Amino acid sequence: MWIVMKCSAPALLKVNLTLLNGKFSVWRGVTSGVPQGSVLGLILFNLFINDLEKGVSSEVVKFADDTKLFRIVKTEADCEGLQEDLTKLSDWATKWQMKFNVDKCKVMHIGKNNPNYTYSMMGANLATTNQERDLGVIMDSSLKTSTQSAAAVKKANRMLGIIKKGIENKTQNILLPLYKTMVRPHLEYCVQMWSPHLKKDILALERVQKRATKMIRGLERVPYEERLKRLGLFSLEKRRLRGDMIEVYKIMSGVERADKEKLFISSHNRRTRGHQMKLMGSRFKTNKRKFFFTQRVVNLWNSLPEEAVKARTIIEFKEKLDNFMEVRSIKGY
Repeated sequence: MWIVMKCSAPALLKVNLTLLNGKFSVWRGVTSGVPQGSVLGLILFNLFINDLEKGVSSEVVKFADDTKLFRIVKTEADCEGLQEDLTKLSDWATKWQMKFNVDKCKVMHIGKNNPNYTYSMMGANLATTNQERDLGVIMDSSLKTSTQSAAAVKKANRMLGIIKKGIENKTQNILLPLYKTMVRPHLEYCVQMWSPHLKKDILALERVQKRATKMIRGLERVPYEERLKRLGLFSLEKRRLRGDMIEVYKIMSGVERADKEKLFISSHNRRTRGHQMKLMGSRFKTNKRKFFFTQRVVNLWNSLPEEAVKARTIIEFKEKLDNFMEVRSIKGY
């Protein structure tokens, strides 16, 4: 179950310089909040909301003025527990005059057996949603990634169209940097979270790169694989695999502040061959679980050579990973 709540911080002092009929707005005192547009305001806001989740038993995630509440719901008691946590957040908001915008607070029920309990906050029932954009990624209650894939393709194609119409010189030294900086990021933003596994989504993403490389003068009639080789590019599918491995390395080496014991099942005590940082996959019944990040990375990570997983720096790991993937590609990887 996922609940998204937005809390906007009011300004401590507000100056409105809009001139209307020869007069400016008057000064108004604000009894809560922090100064907006200041360096100190960010620190004050963090201090202000630091105890928001105190006494709340559900998982709470905060980012800027968004608050998300998570809880596994199986019984009516679980629903009541989640409602109690919402009440605690409401009480906190009332106490500190930092009320949530209830109209923007929504509930996402995940799972076929979810009781779909009706939750309330500050005296109003919360609306339910099947899709919600969270930090630029479209989350679906079915946990499918097709909607996010389609949105990424649409943004990338729109930007590619602007480049095609606006750039007359379509040589490699002009178009390739533009593609890398203005188009490809749309296709790879937070992709470790929503990496597609359906063939139609994978092909839709790849078609954007095919279209971009075909625009380069002199490569219009060259096969796609040959274009990639001449331009020094990987396919997007291989780049996603590479990104997965880099992210696992960051987690396993402590670069990312993530609890690797919670994310992965280590098999270092049961290994028979390979490196000492091998992982174990968990059991799954659905493709959603099978293709989730912590599950799909296991086999490829375990197949990496020991000198790669024990690399001292990210740069060194990338070099050894690229060498490994280049050899595997020759063998039909």
